[in-house]
Parts: sequence; structure tokens; C-alpha cells
Amino acid sequence: MLRYSTIPYLIAFAALEFVFWSMLRHHARRQVNYWLIAWTFVLLHFTAHLFVLSGGFWGTALATISLLALDMAGIAFIHAASRLDLFAEQPVWMTVWATALMAYSALAVWDVERAFPYYVAAAVMAASISLLHFLVRTKRSARDNVFSFSSALFLALLLAALVYRNQMGYGIDATLSWLYLVAGIRYWQNFERKTTGVAVAVFGFVAASAIFPVGLLIRIMYVPHLTIDATVRDLPKFIIAIGILLTFLEEEIGRTEHLALHDALTGLPNRRLLEDRLNNMLERAERNRTRAAVLVVDLDGFKQINDLHGHAVGDGVLRETALRLGKVVRRADTLARSGGDEFTVLVSDILQPDGAKILAEKLQLELDRSIAVRHLHLPVSASIGMAVYPDDGETADSLCARADAEMYRVKRQTKSRIETASTASPSVLLSSQ
Repeated sequence: MLRYSTIPYLIAFAALEFVFWSMLRHHARRQVNYWLIAWTFVLLHFTAHLFVLSGGFWGTALATISLLALDMAGIAFIHAASRLDLFAEQPVWMTVWATALMAYSALAVWDVERAFPYYVAAAVMAASISLLHFLVRTKRSARDNVFSFSSALFLALLLAALVYRNQMGYGIDATLSWLYLVAGIRYWQNFERKTTGVAVAVFGFVAASAIFPVGLLIRIMYVPHLTIDATVRDLPKFIIAIGILLTFLEEEIGRTEHLALHDALTGLPNRRLLEDRLNNMLERAERNRTRAAVLVVDLDGFKQINDLHGHAVGDGVLRETALRLGKVVRRADTLARSGGDEFTVLVSDILQPDGAKILAEKLQLELDRSIAVRHLHLPVSASIGMAVYPDDGETADSLCARADAEMYRVKRQTKSRIETASTASPSVLLSSQ
């Protein structure tokens, strides 16, 4: 006999499964993979609910499949939201812990009365989770490790306490509530930007977690006329799905915006973002009556590096140059890649009269050292042009033009010195050294 009211849920979650499978095809990420696994188990849970078998072996077997599918979905949700993949780091001990957790649930479904198997399951959970967190303690923050270990150990001790009180059946609700609550906490911790999608997903996880203790409370109080409708029980799963999809969409929009405003090779702001920040800097400088500067850094001889060693080495030089410049530039200032081998630095709120000049000298010293790329030690130098607001100009165009002109003047002087040195006699070269 079939429970036809479950069919709409099956169709909805099958469609959701297809959506996450499509996401995984285009975005092969660990997080999406675990999401797909979680919704697969939710679909299995509803599939088991499709068949109506009251009691007996097959009825209990279906109830076990349905419950364990929810357990596995909760575990997958936790791993999707965690920064460290414990299944990848310690697959054996994670499998032992998950098996012990599901064994406890299965024992309760089959109404096993002996306490010993429950104690064994709880003990294995406590031991495996302790060893697991000891092995991965150096791979994540102490705060993260303490929360994960203490919450998992709390669940094992709670299940053991329920066995002691001969209330093993309540362990089913405690386990499901713990799984979805921890998944919600992990989801919230995993995202620095608390977007609408994150908030909706976390609300869904907390609501799913609350369903089980509320149902347990109703059973304890024995209120026959008060029950939680199946639609209410399943609603949090749809809220979770909406939240996850919203989060994914928000991430993709943010990633697209980042790519539109940043250089793909170095990760620095590109010319478009540079122009916006330059205008903002000048507006702030005019409002606060402070000095600001534009520094243009152009690598000398970069074309020869590309021609001799190839574009892969040239890309490595550009990445290393960006890293070196980033060490000198303040966080409040802007370092951008404004051209092929050209970088621009925006310096705001200059307090010292020679502040911009001092920064230019530091940048020059940083780039005078050779750069190691693919076992090659390449001599790199740069020509730096500088323009200060309001001394050298009061608009973005005038400052950029002045900085470019200064940079080319320095480049011509450098080239002239190199040409003079190359035509000098050996004795002159020796004396100059």
C-alpha cells in the first residue's frame, strides 16, 4: 500500500536533487558534493515513507531506513558546512563514529531492551570522536576543535544517560536534534558574510532541530489531541533547501562581481576598480584637506623575460611582484594592476611631507631584488612615477597623467644610464664598480 501524500515530496526533492547534481557538474566543490549527498538521503527518507507497512519485520525495516537516511543527511549537512572535511582527513574514525551513531538509532527503532548494546554504541562514539579530534587538532583552530569535540562528546554522554534512565527511544530525537542544530551552527560559522541565504538556511536547520524536542515534549506531556502535522515536520527541509540555493546564488554573484573588478592573475583590483577608488580618495582628500598620491610602477625589461622564458615565467614574475608590493603598501591604501606590467598605488591621508617619496623608495628597494621563478633567478627593476594631490594636480586625470609622465622620465633616464654604461670602456666600468 502506498502513501500517496508523500508523492509530491518525492517529486519536489527529486527536482532538488537534479538541481544540486547540475550545480556539482558546473562547480566541482566539496561543499556542493556533500549537499548532493545530503539531499540524496532526504530523498531516500521520503521514498521509505512512500510505503505503508504497519508493524512487522518489513515495517520496522522501512522505519529504520527512513530514520538512518535522516541521520546520514544530517551528517552530510554538517560536513558541507564545516571548513575541514573530517571524512577526507580521517575516513576510518569518521566511519566508526557514524556507524556507532546509526547503530544506536537502529537499536532504538527495533526496540532492543538490553542496555549493553546501547552503552557500547555510545562508548564507541565517545572514543572515536576523541581520537579523531586528537588526530586533526593541528589542522584547524583550537576554538573550532573544542566546539566540535565538546558537542559530539555531549551527544555520546546524553545517549548514555538516556540508556541509564531506560529511555533509549528518546535518543532518536536527541540525535536528530543534535545533528541539525550542529549543522546550523556550522553553516553560520562557515560564512563570513551573513547574507540572507545564510540566515534562511540556518533558520531552517534550527527549525528542523526544534521539531524533535517539541515532539518529544508532546509525548512526555501526553497530549493526545496535540500532534505535529507531517507538513510542519517537513517544512524546515524546504527552508534549508531555499537557504542553501540562495547562499550559492549569492556566492556566485559575489564571485562574478569580484572577477569583474579584480585581475585574474594577481587578484589585485583592476583598472575599473582603481578608477573608482581614485575618485573616492580624491573626494575624501578634498573634504578632509589632506594630501594623497598616485604612484605608477612599471617593470623594466619585462618583455625580454616573456620573450626569453615564456609567458608562464612572466606570469610568475607578475604574481611575485604583486606580493612584494603588497608587503609595503598599507591596508588602507590601494594596490592595483593597471596594465600588462604596470601597477598603481593610491596613497591616502599622507601626514609626512615626503611620505609618498619614502613609500616609492621602499617599493623600489623591494623590486631591486631578483625574483625566483621556476628555479630561475631573474633580475627585475622598476621605474616609478609619482604625483601628489593637490601639488601636482587636483583631478584624477591630471594626477594619472603626471604620474605616467614621471614614470616615463625615470625609465628614459634608466635606459640612458644603461646605454652609457654599455658603451664605456672596461676600465671605466671597473672604476665605476
